[in-house]
Amino acid sequence: MIIGELSAILIIMVPFARYRLLPLGALLLAGLFPVFAAPLASDYLSKDVLARIDNGEGLFASSSGKNPGLSLAPRHPMAQEMAASIDYEEPSVIVEALFSWQKPHASPGAEEEMLAIYNVLRAVGSLEGIEYYSASRKKMRLLYEYSSLIAGANDTKPLADRSLERIPWQAESLFARQKDTTFGDNLYSITMSSATGSVTQVSTNLSQIHLGILPVASAGNIRLRILVLSVDDAVLFYAVSSAKALVIPGIKATLETSFGNRVAAVYSWFSRQLSAAWPISR
Repeated sequence: MIIGELSAILIIMVPFARYRLLPLGALLLAGLFPVFAAPLASDYLSKDVLARIDNGEGLFASSSGKNPGLSLAPRHPMAQEMAASIDYEEPSVIVEALFSWQKPHASPGAEEEMLAIYNVLRAVGSLEGIEYYSASRKKMRLLYEYSSLIAGANDTKPLADRSLERIPWQAESLFARQKDTTFGDNLYSITMSSATGSVTQVSTNLSQIHLGILPVASAGNIRLRILVLSVDDAVLFYAVSSAKALVIPGIKATLETSFGNRVAAVYSWFSRQLSAAWPISR
């Protein structure tokens, strides 16, 4: 049996002589085997949330107090893992953000998409110079004066960004130094990992965080978690900032506003970088 120009990758033997040799392609066309496709955004998000982010604007949520929780997290195992870790850490402030980035065109395949996403998130040095909206100043303001990967927690030698040819098979541990206009000059550990259709990044402060001269969080008590999911025609960007910090009315409000505006700036950077890096079929 010949179906167009399909080549027989796999020969399936059946007990009927007239159908003894069937190309896999013929079976796929006949619907006998499922054709695997990228998940839909609706697999991960409620109709209400999906309708609200489809207009191109991000969604934000915050919670604080004794039992802060997540309200925008996608229905995904990695998001569930994030929620469990946050519960264990018992933060005093949580800020979430969710965005949808429309894919500009079809790519060669899922592997190329995820590699592009992974390399964009890994390029910490390209964050230097991005701006965010300062609520207190009512204008755009420089966010990162300096941003670079470094050799280690005790070695601040800067490392240049580099694109990997393939995603590491196990979690990757990185270190960074970032000087920003709100929290000053600090060191961070960064853990990156990937699974089918997803990339995660967790950034944790290694130095005490100050707001001006006021110390607000000790080492290890502020984390930014990012989960990126590839769906049929879009990329979902979910971020959650959590802090076990000094919480007084003024500080709590400042942290919530700052976290939200910073994540919005990071998403804008991510979307620009991904637009430039999105793979093209050849």
